[in-house]
Amino acid sequence: MPSRIYINKDISQLQKLLQANGNIFVIIDNNLQHLADNFKGLPLIYINSSEKNKTLATVEHITGSLMDMGADRDALLVGVGGGITTDITGFTASIYKRGVKCAFVPTTLLAQVDASIGGKNGVNLHSYKNILGTINQPEWIYICPELLRTLPEDEFKAGIAEVLKTFILFDKEYYHKAVEYFAKVASAATEGAGSGATNGQAVEHTTYGAIAVDMDIDLLTEIIGKCAEYKSGVVERDEFEKGERRLLNLGHTFAHSIEKLTEGKISHGFAVSMGMVIAAKVACKMGLATEEFVQMLAADFAKVGLPAHLADSTLTAHLKISDLAEAVKKDKKVTGESIHFILPKGLENVEDVTVPLNVINRIANDLC
Repeated sequence: MPSRIYINKDISQLQKLLQANGNIFVIIDNNLQHLADNFKGLPLIYINSSEKNKTLATVEHITGSLMDMGADRDALLVGVGGGITTDITGFTASIYKRGVKCAFVPTTLLAQVDASIGGKNGVNLHSYKNILGTINQPEWIYICPELLRTLPEDEFKAGIAEVLKTFILFDKEYYHKAVEYFAKVASAATEGAGSGATNGQAVEHTTYGAIAVDMDIDLLTEIIGKCAEYKSGVVERDEFEKGERRLLNLGHTFAHSIEKLTEGKISHGFAVSMGMVIAAKVACKMGLATEEFVQMLAADFAKVGLPAHLADSTLTAHLKISDLAEAVKKDKKVTGESIHFILPKGLENVEDVTVPLNVINRIANDLC
């Protein structure tokens, strides 16, 4: 069953949810200690949320703490943080005492529009992302755009990639609306000051998230809500990724290879933005998309401050698309000698294509 999703511009309504659910244990990103007052009286388990720590060792630490705290099978684990924190919380909940309930308070844009929604939970094994995982739907998700105020530039932009991915899939009107809005945020940050409540403060004293929130929190809330609506709708129709839900992997096939080959040093969102452009290039080479569409995506991503090409980031400039294609062979979506590849042909026009790995290699070598 899909989760109940609550979207409020401030965090005030969270207390009602916490009071309505007894036996709560909060798993919270160590960087969010400033939010601890919102969970007064509840046991807190702090974790270091990073790809490096998204492992079974962290799960063992949490479960050990839960045992020490006396958490029983009626426990509700509330994950507070970005996608890594919600992933770890959901995974832990699915295996602790053969399964307990979980809920999420996502605090990054990427988590609010994508990572916390859908019930996919996993941890990494060695350098392979989410290779160990479950599908475990949270009881509820509390989305509060005001929590994005403290996000630094790269973390906020990583979420923009998932926003644009969602609208490429489902809503061309909101795609253009989001590009326009996030381009204005990028422009304000570049100029050295935000708008509204930032009162002309220099960017070094104002986080990127604060600039975005203060520019138009109503529009930001609307964009986040629309993304959550699309994601939860897909999950309701195809929870276990047998068909439509595969579309949400747009850009992710090459993105996971990028993350692996950079040893997790590049953000997931930046990898996805480059992965979407590469997927569009592959679609173009296969005669499914036009060169104009590829150029439009790349130009729009640049407007909002996202990398569109491997050369756009110092972390990926040394890579070739053929390097990524080789790593794709160990992607969890590979079946036999083929892989489900999501290819964008245009806005609201995306196809799930089963592509032989040797074809991917051939096209990737050509694109190099």
